[in-house]
Amino acid sequence: MTTSDSTFKKKELALMGLLTLVAMALVTVVVVPSLRNKIKETFLRSERDVIAKVSGSLTPEGPRVTILKIKSKGNLSLEVYSVDNANEMHLLSRLPLFETRDGYFLVQGNATNLALTDVDKDGNLEIVAPTYDDQMVPRLNIFKYNPNTKSFDRVSAPDDFEP
Repeated sequence: MTTSDSTFKKKELALMGLLTLVAMALVTVVVVPSLRNKIKETFLRSERDVIAKVSGSLTPEGPRVTILKIKSKGNLSLEVYSVDNANEMHLLSRLPLFETRDGYFLVQGNATNLALTDVDKDGNLEIVAPTYDDQMVPRLNIFKYNPNTKSFDRVSAPDDFEP
């Protein structure tokens, strides 16, 4: 046995030991949820940005809600949270907006990109979220709360709608 053979074996053993340590560390990260979440947050950013927030009561009887306009990975959506008497928020609904660009419109003389306003003049507030499509055509997304199903229906603005 020559010296070069024994050196090569020492390098092989050192590499095998290092690979074993790396494998043990990876298994530990996969098995322990807190470590796994930290590593996931480090490498995979969610890119979830809140771009607007509005709160209010949809009908005189309730529910009190907080609505967030979210931009996540280039897509827009609304998240509607119900707010109970203890100020705890519970996710009520996620409403997709099928356009990718945020828009603005005037409500009572103020520019906004998310509003609660009575569009159809029935005494109940609707969620209004303006967007632009890929051709830069403005879209007014209007969602009306349905108390029977406790969900939101997409509606069109009436012809006489003035924000």
